[in-house]
Amino acid sequence: MHSTKVSVIVPSYNGAHKLPNILKALEAQTIQDFETVVVVDGSTDNTREVLEGTQWKLKDLNVVYRQNGGRAVARNVGVAAAQGDLLVFFDDDVRPIPECLALHVQHAVAKPHTILVGPPFEDISKMKTDFQLFRAYLSRTWLPVEGYGRIPNAQPFITAADFSLSKSLFDKLGGFDKRLNDAEDFDLAVRAVQQQIPIYFNKDVVVWHDDFVTCRLMIKRHRQYRQSYLTLQTLKPDLRQHFNQYEPAPIGTLKKTIYWFFSQKFWLWSIDKFNWLRILPKKVRYKIYNIVLTGYSVYFINKKI
Repeated sequence: MHSTKVSVIVPSYNGAHKLPNILKALEAQTIQDFETVVVVDGSTDNTREVLEGTQWKLKDLNVVYRQNGGRAVARNVGVAAAQGDLLVFFDDDVRPIPECLALHVQHAVAKPHTILVGPPFEDISKMKTDFQLFRAYLSRTWLPVEGYGRIPNAQPFITAADFSLSKSLFDKLGGFDKRLNDAEDFDLAVRAVQQQIPIYFNKDVVVWHDDFVTCRLMIKRHRQYRQSYLTLQTLKPDLRQHFNQYEPAPIGTLKKTIYWFFSQKFWLWSIDKFNWLRILPKKVRYKIYNIVLTGYSVYFINKKI
């Protein structure tokens, strides 16, 4: 296993402004014996010029250009082009820390028939707004396990932004479901649990997530993910019965009224345009951000933003 060939899979759509960051981060990895497969998924920007106009220092870079098919398809295409025994998946808007690949390999050596997931944290030093700092805080408050350990089967979790597994396990799982445009990593996690494949989490296997969101954009993404989750339930009805951690918690009239009050455009404007909430203590304004986000994303998903 020490001589395991590693393949890094990076799907990208219109990522000309993002790909140089991850490729430079890969150039800085503490191990360099790996191939990088970038799948350009029907991009209409200048991705080709950026990739082909730079002399990258990567040992083995393979770029696959294809028509747009979505992230699930792009990742499957990347695996088909890969030569490695160990597959490491990153999104194009992350920067793996220098030890990231080494830690993925270390886990694969110790536990070869398992999946390893790492956290995509926002780099606090690069956050430009108070809401982005809140987002960075939020991503650190929810972790599937503390530190390092096995993720409970009752709450399967994979983030396709940072995870690894062997090529044989990927084939056994049947790859990503090409029918899904989102939630494809959750679906893969569910199938891993159903096939008794352990999923581990390591808080130290960090990638920096360069995603500079607004509150409005984050609500939009949460709504898209919710819709994809419902699509997944339609395709696979047994999911709701066994894995329902993404189901909204029932709330009473008082709480619903509070969420309704904060699900008004005034609050979105206040957060994204002129954030007067910054005069409040951080604990209070972060609570407001969370209520606005939850109200629009969970309980009032049809309300215009």
